[in-house]
Amino acid sequence: MQYRTLMYLSTSYEKRFDVIDLDPYGCPNRFLDGAIQSLTSVSSLLVTGNDMAVLAGNTPEACNAKYSSVPLRMKCCHEMGLRILLHCIETHSNRYGKYIEPLLSISANFYIRVFVRMHSSQAKCKYSMSKQ
Repeated sequence: MQYRTLMYLSTSYEKRFDVIDLDPYGCPNRFLDGAIQSLTSVSSLLVTGNDMAVLAGNTPEACNAKYSSVPLRMKCCHEMGLRILLHCIETHSNRYGKYIEPLLSISANFYIRVFVRMHSSQAKCKYSMSKQ
């Protein structure tokens, strides 16, 4: 069974997960919708992005297509890649009445990894969009 199918089948309240670790090859956003829908109201989401070249600004068109952001080529490109990934997770979460609290982020070589706590609150979702 594919992982996306498993996550979409686990969206009912009694089948939800407390922690999901997404470590795909390349861009993780194709798994985000299913993962966010299958998490409990207070849970953890761990996401790895293996496409640092896209996030760091080598191909801004690909980053716009995958993450809905346009990176700038600067010395702080790894931090910008982390922020782009967090923004992508945040916007996917807001679609389902959830918001994220970043706990830890790591940038090493060609990949980045973020650890976020997922919360449910409509009011905080409205506020989270003002943080962007």
